[in-house]
Amino acid sequence: MSFRNTTFTLPSSKEQVNSSMADDGNRNHLAADFKEFGDQTTFHGLRYVTNNTYHGIRRLIWLAVVLGMTTWLIINVIRAFLLMYQYPETSSISVNYVPSITFPAVTICNINQFRRDALEPHTLQLLKQVFSRTGARSNTSVDLTNAKLFPSTDQGDNLTDVTLQAAHRIEDMLLECQWGTESCSHLNFTRRLTDYGLCHTFNDVPAGERGVLTVRNPGSRNGLYMRLNIQQDLYTFGESTAAGMKVLLHPQGEFPIVKEFAFSITPGFENSVAVRQQTVTSLKAPYESNCTEASLKEFNYKYSVPACQFECRARYVIDKCGCRDIRWPGSVDICTIEELVKCAYVYEEEFLSHGERCNCPMACKTTTYDSKVSLAFWPAKHLLKELRRDSNMSEDFIRENFLDAYIYFEEIMYMGIEQQKAYTFQNVQSDVGGYLGLLCGMSLITLVELADFIIITIYKRCLRLMAKKLPVST
Repeated sequence: MSFRNTTFTLPSSKEQVNSSMADDGNRNHLAADFKEFGDQTTFHGLRYVTNNTYHGIRRLIWLAVVLGMTTWLIINVIRAFLLMYQYPETSSISVNYVPSITFPAVTICNINQFRRDALEPHTLQLLKQVFSRTGARSNTSVDLTNAKLFPSTDQGDNLTDVTLQAAHRIEDMLLECQWGTESCSHLNFTRRLTDYGLCHTFNDVPAGERGVLTVRNPGSRNGLYMRLNIQQDLYTFGESTAAGMKVLLHPQGEFPIVKEFAFSITPGFENSVAVRQQTVTSLKAPYESNCTEASLKEFNYKYSVPACQFECRARYVIDKCGCRDIRWPGSVDICTIEELVKCAYVYEEEFLSHGERCNCPMACKTTTYDSKVSLAFWPAKHLLKELRRDSNMSEDFIRENFLDAYIYFEEIMYMGIEQQKAYTFQNVQSDVGGYLGLLCGMSLITLVELADFIIITIYKRCLRLMAKKLPVST
């Protein structure tokens, strides 16, 4: 046989032949490794893609299914983490019956702020001029230059003490007092300067030597009973045109915001106040509630949102006028009547009408008391006869000045409202695990298998490259 006319095409060099053979070998090794991984992994459906014994169209369809499910899995995992970092909240409401419950602090204030018999004629006329518009603040043409509420007060006198002495005294207003089956008196009340003037608080921490009072049974016989004389014959002109008492129920140690949150009880009636306690527990930042455990900046009271807002309003007026209302806590100079009418009252109204922003986040734990007031005509005829005989007072005077008040728990329970984390890392784990199993039949171990495959493949590739570069001994 002759090979003279046969032509052979040879590689250009020995290195090209070796490189081509090495690439084919690497691809074959990688394909074999990938097929082995696909046959053994717990990633469902992957073996139908890697097995080259199956028809190409079938493998292509399974590839689309695997890629689609993997994409869906990645999207849902991303959504789960994004939801967790939005810090959603949820609230749970529970009704908790307990063996005993803390009785609230009870702050009572006479609607009238100054007694007529403690003021001079000049002061009475001044109050009439200032509050002449049905109790509203009026800054009409009233000459307030150098006006004083107490003209006879010396410069060395404490104006706050003098003002408090002109208010109604608890020892004069409280005719009878009973706590459960025990007697009480004006000594069980703490004198308190509030936004409504002088008030008196029962069952506040500084008041009782025995500590805070608790209740074990519901009903009017297991609460606070008071018979009060509002002393309407001593009323003067002021911010209110009504007659009676203001009552505020609040936790111990909180500043009483009487003007906005107190309810009224009226003479000539038996006032029954049924109480329910509510406790709200909130979450700190980064959750939306962004609660705080801070204290008030100016007032020496426990933090609450109403107290913080009142402090913010007081600070706004003080910054504008350089003085404070005598009823506000603090060490800033007290405003004169002229400064009150022409500056403090004006900027207080401006603050309220313009809705100035105050940084007053909610407290992390807030306790409030819901009250339901019911009235019964008082006194009954047989009791009225005895009262007239014992006090030597007329029926009209008794009905215009006297009242009975019962403050008690309706049930020995409290309603708890607790804000909770709606979506945490534990929820992410559960959802991701569900997505892994539902969409790809995977578990976290599958991810370890994939990582193991990648690491071993790279390691084998590196070994082959190193073997390729080693010189061959002859």
